[in-house]
Amino acid sequence: MLLYHLYLLSLPITFAACLYAYKSLDNNFKWFLPYLGLVIVYVTLDYFNLFLIKKSNAWCNNLEGLIEFVLFAYFIASFDNRASYIKKVHILTGVVVLLSLIDTVFIQGIWKRFTIAMVLQDLFILSLICIYYHNLLEEAKEHLVLLKHPPFLAATGLLFYFLSNAIFYSCFSYMVYKKNYHFYILAGVIPGVSNLILNLVLVYTFLCFSKTKKLSL
Repeated sequence: MLLYHLYLLSLPITFAACLYAYKSLDNNFKWFLPYLGLVIVYVTLDYFNLFLIKKSNAWCNNLEGLIEFVLFAYFIASFDNRASYIKKVHILTGVVVLLSLIDTVFIQGIWKRFTIAMVLQDLFILSLICIYYHNLLEEAKEHLVLLKHPPFLAATGLLFYFLSNAIFYSCFSYMVYKKNYHFYILAGVIPGVSNLILNLVLVYTFLCFSKTKKLSL
């Protein structure tokens, strides 16, 4: 619970950092401000169990995860300047969304976490991040400082986040079925740590934008 509350605390901090640096952000980063605002509203309502239907909030978690997947897929694709590549990513993203809906409606059900779809989504995002890293290594200029390069920082935060999710949800259904006590402990730790680290990385990323603008003035 401590990690979860730290994650809740990190949300307004991340939102504040994004708001502070908003004018300095590249266009493909500006969507984070309304996104983080909506996340704060969603998490607050979910915290008070306002999404419970038939004693389950999985339907809402699935919907939120699907929207998040589309946003991050488009975001990572925006790091690439090739229109043909971006078009392919958008098409494949649509295919993954369709498969996720099939999993939700016909395989795992609306009232359960669509873990099969989540692993598929995570692997797709991880593939996009690997492609970005490959292109960055080939095209990066010598003076580029990666630890102050916002796209690299954001991609790295997302890499950790989606890799943790992929490992976690690939074991989720089996471990819950087996009623593994140690997995219940991990279930409270892994999501909290991955969300917290992502938010901290995003805070640093937004501040890098702000510092870069000040140096250029």
